[in-house]
Amino acid sequence: MKNLALYLLLGLFFLSCSRIMLTWWQSDRLASLSQWWPILTGGLRIDISLLLQLAVIPLLGLLMVQVFRTSGRIYNRVVRNYYPITLIIMVFFELATPTFIMEYDTRPDRLFIEYLVSPNEVFGMLVNGYLLSTLVTMGSTALFSWFLYRMFKQNTEFKSHTSWSGLAFLLFLVPVFVLGIRSGLQHRPINPAMVSFSQDRLVNTLPLNSLYQVLYDVYQMRHEAAAAGIYGDMPSDDMLHIIQNQIDPDKLIRNPQIPSLHKAPSPIPQNSKNLIIVVEESLGAQFVASLGGRPVTQYLDQWAEKSWWFERLYATGTRSARGLEAITTGFLPSPARAVLKLPKAQQGFFSIAELLSNAGYKTAFIYGGESHFDNMRGFFLGNGFQHVIDQNDYNSYEFKGNWGVSDEDLFNEAYDYLQQNRNQPTFTLIFTSSNHTPFEFPDGKIEHYEEPKQTVNNAVRYADFAVNQFLTKLQQNGYFKSSVIMVVADHDARAQGAQLVPVSNFHIPGMIISDDIKAFKDNRLVSQIDLAPTLMSLLGIDTPNPMIGYDLTQKPLDMPGRALMQYGKNQAYMTDDFVTILRPESQHVGFTNKKDNLGEPMEPIDVEVPLAHALFASWAYDQQAYRLP
Repeated sequence: MKNLALYLLLGLFFLSCSRIMLTWWQSDRLASLSQWWPILTGGLRIDISLLLQLAVIPLLGLLMVQVFRTSGRIYNRVVRNYYPITLIIMVFFELATPTFIMEYDTRPDRLFIEYLVSPNEVFGMLVNGYLLSTLVTMGSTALFSWFLYRMFKQNTEFKSHTSWSGLAFLLFLVPVFVLGIRSGLQHRPINPAMVSFSQDRLVNTLPLNSLYQVLYDVYQMRHEAAAAGIYGDMPSDDMLHIIQNQIDPDKLIRNPQIPSLHKAPSPIPQNSKNLIIVVEESLGAQFVASLGGRPVTQYLDQWAEKSWWFERLYATGTRSARGLEAITTGFLPSPARAVLKLPKAQQGFFSIAELLSNAGYKTAFIYGGESHFDNMRGFFLGNGFQHVIDQNDYNSYEFKGNWGVSDEDLFNEAYDYLQQNRNQPTFTLIFTSSNHTPFEFPDGKIEHYEEPKQTVNNAVRYADFAVNQFLTKLQQNGYFKSSVIMVVADHDARAQGAQLVPVSNFHIPGMIISDDIKAFKDNRLVSQIDLAPTLMSLLGIDTPNPMIGYDLTQKPLDMPGRALMQYGKNQAYMTDDFVTILRPESQHVGFTNKKDNLGEPMEPIDVEVPLAHALFASWAYDQQAYRLP
């Protein structure tokens, strides 16, 4: 039992020290000194639960040694390795936490695991953007490994079986372990919601430890089919009634398998215009002067005067997969993974590519990096995109960074593709990557906004420069007449803040350009899910579809707006004057909303916003309900 005691003491000591240092580092995020108490006490409960869960395996081994009265030599060898290995893993996750927080404003979570499938991109980002912290993490982990193995090498358990009194003691430990793992006798065992106390997502992760958070998210990933239930129950009939009431009853098609399927009559006859969508990586409103941000995107500010420009467009999430999900399918954000990664959505899932392919369009996705990232290639090829072009298909390029070729190289490839297919209508989705950590782009292209070179502001300025070149080339070569072109961000850069959902970090630029579209600044509150139905209407595509976003061509300019946002496990439903936040296993919260900024929060209440609840309810997670008939 010496090894068990040593393991528990070392684990508690290290995890507590790590939590104290992280909390001190982020102390400016605390509302008051009194918040240290729930962080430390809640953290102690979480740490004990995790350590005891991991200690169950050697405890069961020891119990078997006692029951079968066998030699303990093999057990000793296993324990000498098991305890230090588990502690080393904890150490590694804690040492990696500061870097993860700097990038994602939260402790390591499911992204830590999901991004392991893209080791080249992640390794390059760490080496080029966080080299020092990566070296410190790896070196410190190695040092701790040496220390821990020396500690456990000097401790032995026993060399033979012990008495029945030892067995009785082990049996006594069973309820102790059960209580410790559950952290009490309450109805449900401890989970992250039980130690949450703040409206700041990062602060709510401080009582956790990073290994616990990752393991908990991995466990939750196995139950994503029931993800909607975390916000509370709503009868299916009520939910469908609320959603279907948002659709014109004359257009609704009563299809029980596809509840939101509806006709989409367009005021514009089908005109076989090309559709070109440029998705700009991490380009938030904070960089766009005309949207109240910094004066970084001089060219986008100029295009704002020559396009259908969205003044109040909001992304649905904080990851590229979320933006692509909303833009290409009109699907709602969910607490589950984006549909690009869900198994049932890999074929036959609705997308505008499938809709346009059925209408005779040639469809392609063009990316500057490796398209397997976020499972883009698999999802797009299975759902209406006939061609995927990534960096492996480029014959030549001028510059290649960690995330792929430069935006200029990407746009050159896209333009060549458009020229080769000019004799038939095409839908081309273009996804940039230059504006991504570690912010690599060619030298000599732009005047730096600041020094040193590799900063987000400089990368945004380069992205702005490159997309302007592309749009100018399209305009000069007649594509404004033959195409509908949209430029929109996938999400903002590093959404973070002390709010349950930092709404201001979801504000993104977006515009639609065509010779047939009058330039104007649209001040309506718009969600990313409204873009796909609007584009289909502009193309004259009237095929029935399940998208529940608004066709903005059919909505008055004074319509009551709304936007939907996913931030971790929290969901926000924003109207022109109110924000409702749905929280897992907790009361919903209401906030006043003035001029797109969160005002003072109301006291936590059960906010009665049935539509918000319904939109995030269970049918949306059943991928079978989002398919073409």
